[in-house]
Amino acid sequence: MPIISNSIQNNGGSSQGIRSQTRTYRSGNSTLHLREGQTLRGVISDIHGNDITLSMEDGSSFTGQLPDANQYSIGQKAAFLITGLENNTIYMKATTGAYLLNMEDTIAQALEEALLPRSPRNLDVVRSLLSNSQSISRENIMASIQLCAQYPEADVHSVITMKCLGLPMTNESVLQFENYQNQTHQLLYKMDALTDSIGDMLHAIGSQVPALAKETASALLDLALEGVTVPEMTEQANETAAVSAEENSEAPIPETGEEAANTTGNPVQDGSNGTAGAETSTPFSRVKNLINNLTESVGSKSTPEPENPAFSKEEVGAYLPEEERAAVHEQLRDLPFSEAAKKQLADGTLSVSRFLTEIKQMLPNLTDEQAGKLISSDAFRKLVKGQFLSNWTISPKQLKEPGALTETYEKMAKEWETLSHFSQTVLGKDVFSKLSSSASDMTENLNFMKTLNETFPYIQLPIKLQNQNAHADLYVMTRKEALKKNPDNLKVLLHLDMEHLGTLDIRIAKENTTVSLNFFVSEKDTLHLFERNVELLQDAINAQGYACTSELSLKEKEVDIVNDFLATNKAPIGDMKRYNFDLRA
Repeated sequence: MPIISNSIQNNGGSSQGIRSQTRTYRSGNSTLHLREGQTLRGVISDIHGNDITLSMEDGSSFTGQLPDANQYSIGQKAAFLITGLENNTIYMKATTGAYLLNMEDTIAQALEEALLPRSPRNLDVVRSLLSNSQSISRENIMASIQLCAQYPEADVHSVITMKCLGLPMTNESVLQFENYQNQTHQLLYKMDALTDSIGDMLHAIGSQVPALAKETASALLDLALEGVTVPEMTEQANETAAVSAEENSEAPIPETGEEAANTTGNPVQDGSNGTAGAETSTPFSRVKNLINNLTESVGSKSTPEPENPAFSKEEVGAYLPEEERAAVHEQLRDLPFSEAAKKQLADGTLSVSRFLTEIKQMLPNLTDEQAGKLISSDAFRKLVKGQFLSNWTISPKQLKEPGALTETYEKMAKEWETLSHFSQTVLGKDVFSKLSSSASDMTENLNFMKTLNETFPYIQLPIKLQNQNAHADLYVMTRKEALKKNPDNLKVLLHLDMEHLGTLDIRIAKENTTVSLNFFVSEKDTLHLFERNVELLQDAINAQGYACTSELSLKEKEVDIVNDFLATNKAPIGDMKRYNFDLRA
């Protein structure tokens, strides 16, 4: 299309009667004859500050100055009025109805110029390239189509966005990226589905092939109880140690290194090399303490106190009501289950780990029928589910402990890897594909989280509160380079999904000893609840030596992990609004 002139006079034909001047400009191999008052139409092909480049369909193009050029997007069709031609500079302003055609027309034209069919997938490819500020030259469109063809089940936009962000791409990582982008990445909810799959397997084996019940249950309980401290057994060991110490109280007790240090008034660091003690003084660990206060306060206000005395999540009473406990007690009446444990089972105070340990120990003495009936029962499956969830969640109290979060994630990774092959290993065949696929998906979720951490610090926190489990995302908003230079200045975002409070975003900004909290809540009732109780939280944080301020408001948008964090933490190459664009290439 040639440059269009509508013969508009400069100043609209003012009383001075001065006609617009025509000037000649060279653009590549083209010669342009421009004059003030002329209107030019084409596709915006480049933006740099207030300089904007317009490409015409005949292949010619020119660059002029336009106020607020950054309000436009590359790839849009527009019309501009030439207002001045001075010192080899073209001055322009937008005309009324500057957007002549919408983005979809630009996309269609790009495919036409590239000699490619306007298939739905090709249209999506170009649309995604534009939304990611990428070139829509024929070469780049072709390369992007070929890349997307490698992941036929994936969303085109996900594939192209991952490429632009420089993230490693496999079928698994693309799926996880889509989960994070669509806010379906939460480990806590996937844990629930995984433990349900474990329960389905136990029910199927116990009711249909009881001959495999003992072997299956034993292997599963080995996994669930590995490294778990059984409270009752710990108490017994402590009591035995106390009695032994009392009997030998007259004997001289050698002073330990820790006691010697305490006697001299020197602080003792936990661990041989002092790293654990040092961890509590790092900026990230201090923010972790703040988060601990937040989660404890949020958890204590999130649910009403139960009418009956609450059981902890480590006790069978948290999972089995009185009637169900009575039924289990009756089922165990003639089985080799300790009397002390039976008594605690009846009142609900028996720990889940002790119950499962007792079951594991007596499995070899059961008949196939007894074992099958036991492991297929609702009560047993609930307690196995509870134990695994306890293994994979962390309490606010545990968050205070150095290394506890790392230990929890290591346990997750090990157990999910084992569960992904459990059926194949124990039964010789993967007959429970739902279990193996769920566990594999969880493992890939962890792997993708590691990938994200190469771009910005991020971690999911499956939190174990008194009356519920809660999902949390912790994003460090401060760039890694800035954090290294000034470790006492830190900005993080804590995203919480609470059963009764709804979604809650807490932006925490820490500068030396000053802490500011911005709460964004999704429900008005939650806002009022925080308004009544936020001073308690501030007092708890101030008690740690900080000066804390807070603001409360209703949230207007959800956290977008791609646009809010991935894109902003990626080092830009020049101006992110600029990219190569040539429809005639």
